[in-house]
Amino acid sequence: MKIAYFILAHHKPTMLNSLLQSIYDESNIYMIHVDAKSEEDVHRLAIQWAESFSNIHILHSRSVTWGCWSLVQLELDAIKELLRLDVEWTHYINLSGQDLPLVSQLNLKEFLETQPSTNFIQCIESTEKYKGVALNNFFIEDVGELKILGERPPFEHYFIEGMKAFNGSQWRIITREFAHYAVYSPLAFDMQDYFRYSHVSDEQYFQTLAMNSPFREKTLSKNFRYIVMSVGKDGLGRANTLQSSSLFELFNSDVFFARKFDDQIDPSIIQVILQTLGSK
Repeated sequence: MKIAYFILAHHKPTMLNSLLQSIYDESNIYMIHVDAKSEEDVHRLAIQWAESFSNIHILHSRSVTWGCWSLVQLELDAIKELLRLDVEWTHYINLSGQDLPLVSQLNLKEFLETQPSTNFIQCIESTEKYKGVALNNFFIEDVGELKILGERPPFEHYFIEGMKAFNGSQWRIITREFAHYAVYSPLAFDMQDYFRYSHVSDEQYFQTLAMNSPFREKTLSKNFRYIVMSVGKDGLGRANTLQSSSLFELFNSDVFFARKFDDQIDPSIIQVILQTLGSK
């Protein structure tokens, strides 16, 4: 079994370094993207890893914006490259540069071998209220900003009867088969045309595609991530920085990855995780 990892990094090179140390396995393949707006030290670190290991690759750097289609397009491009570069990987996992694993690669692969055809994606059927915020207007990305152009017809008007919109966490574990379907199938092309003008499409595209496709019965609404969210004054949800007080809960959970960590806020929790995994 081989895993294809896609890592989104934009700052904190020491965190990116810790992540790569903790998930590196010579039998896997890795694709790293560093945001074009990032400081040079982040780009330099990614290049160093890619130059040191033949199974680590760099995706051409571009500027991406939270809540915009560029995040989904970036991931689709990464999947295309991973499919092209390696014909053997069986599962795809996306991570941020501030994530860390909670299990070894061996244990993760042993679990995936028990459910080789299952996609692990959090899928929640979108309510009318959610669709009113995220779907019922045309959104575009303009020089790093999300802008609203005006109202558009409901989601159901764009697709055949019975199609439903779904949302959920943007972090997932999917099979090679579904990854290929997500970039090349006719339904994927239709949904790409639709969701490129939606808000937070990275939390809707893969979910809606999976739940309206032949992969519905092979999709489990769970992504095995430990994330504590809070809502800011702007009404947007953000992942809290995990600290040592969360260690007991982390290691007594059934998840494989957690986010987010910051070595400038609490380096000790990072050291404990790396030592437990034998990465440092």
